[in-house]
Amino acid sequence: MKILSINLWFDKYGHKTLAQLKAFRSFGFETYAATVIEEDKTLKCEIYKVDDDITTVASDVLEREAFGAAYFGAFRYLFDYAVENDFDIVYMRRLMSKIMYAGPHFKHLKDHCRIVYEIPTFPFDVPSNKLYALRDKMEMFAYRRVRKHISVTSCCLYQHGRPDDDWLLFENGIDISNYTVHEAPPLDSDSCVITMLMIANMQSWHRSERILHAMKDYKGPHKLKLIVASPKSREYSQMQELAGSMGLADMIDFNGFLQISEINRIAEGCHLAVGQLSGSEYGVMETHAIKHKDYCGLGLPMFSTCTDTSFPDDYPYYYFLRDTDADIDLDHIIRWYEDIRKNHPGYRREMYEYAQEKLQYNGYVQDILDRLQSGTSAF
Repeated sequence: MKILSINLWFDKYGHKTLAQLKAFRSFGFETYAATVIEEDKTLKCEIYKVDDDITTVASDVLEREAFGAAYFGAFRYLFDYAVENDFDIVYMRRLMSKIMYAGPHFKHLKDHCRIVYEIPTFPFDVPSNKLYALRDKMEMFAYRRVRKHISVTSCCLYQHGRPDDDWLLFENGIDISNYTVHEAPPLDSDSCVITMLMIANMQSWHRSERILHAMKDYKGPHKLKLIVASPKSREYSQMQELAGSMGLADMIDFNGFLQISEINRIAEGCHLAVGQLSGSEYGVMETHAIKHKDYCGLGLPMFSTCTDTSFPDDYPYYYFLRDTDADIDLDHIIRWYEDIRKNHPGYRREMYEYAQEKLQYNGYVQDILDRLQSGTSAF
């Protein structure tokens, strides 16, 4: 059996695709991944064989004088590769508005293999402007036109929306082999530096700036340091500027996007992790964020303004800030962390073992295979 996973943003979300494919390999699949890379004047399609290594097995370059025509050709290339090489499943992470250019090829693909289409959140992320809102409406219109060809639509659900009843609900997962358990860094005096890690994909609605205000307002005895791992964007630059204007530049290390191997190394020296900070003004009160699973695999207690059903209510290493519009009280959070070190000296190992048992993708893959085997269409 063979599966091809198409992720147009492999550079940002590749570790998620690789974790999913590793779970598929445990069920006996040969696993492949594909992406489309936008360059100045071309689109580059790449297909990889994924096992212990990632090897490029096919590629094509298309001129992008006409954007839509180039993506139309890119999807035709990827789908034809799947058909010609007898893939059993083609798994697509949300294509966003580019689904409009893939749509004409869906029927041909469906005649030869099963299609699984993942929508990470529904409704889509709250748009920050009217152009994004229009784009999202166009995307859903295009999706509805092709959904009859899709065998399973999966959705990672947020509390502020309900998908169609037949969608397969799931929670994000990780590949535990990416993480190493280290001893917790020292915290042997009031003057010790508390180091926090924040993995983010900064967009205006993610409210990442709230941690800056919390650091500015902190009156406790410790020094603070924040390590940010986020793809560079307009919001990323704005946060850098805000940190400078607030006098926090020396306390924050902006790294841009980091691979999980680099994050694993950095986490060895961290005490805490910054989770989802989206405010209630956007209606985002629940999350299944991959970074929360990353933090758990890394052994970093985390705080978040959203609930995460991957963790039970009494999970001791997930601090839920119930009033999402209030200021974040780092003094209280640090005291919570000090209690963890006192009462759970092996907390890093406990978190790693929880991630190993509960937070990998194997259960999700089993649900997909059960749905496909039953012959039940998602619609």
